[in-house]
Amino acid sequence: MTPESLMQQLDETYFVQKLELLVQQAYEQGVIAGQTRYNYPPVLKREDLSAILNIAMPTVDKLLKNPSFPRLREVRGRYPRDAVFKWIDDNTEVLNSFY
Repeated sequence: MTPESLMQQLDETYFVQKLELLVQQAYEQGVIAGQTRYNYPPVLKREDLSAILNIAMPTVDKLLKNPSFPRLREVRGRYPRDAVFKWIDDNTEVLNSFY
């Protein structure tokens, strides 16, 4: 085996190991996210928002004044879970102003 082919084989082995590690980490992150998000009902209440964001109810009320916060128009005081988590992901700067 030539030194060049040995280096190529070592590079391929290293690459495969790093890729496997990356896939494992992504999987574990997805499991954690799924456990966190999907433990809540599809339609959230103010109390759920307080628990998810770890903020007091008066702070939830301030947050709900933001017109971009997702809500169900047909049912007062209810918020679609998946849209709420997407809003959280997309609006970290807004949320940081509450902490």
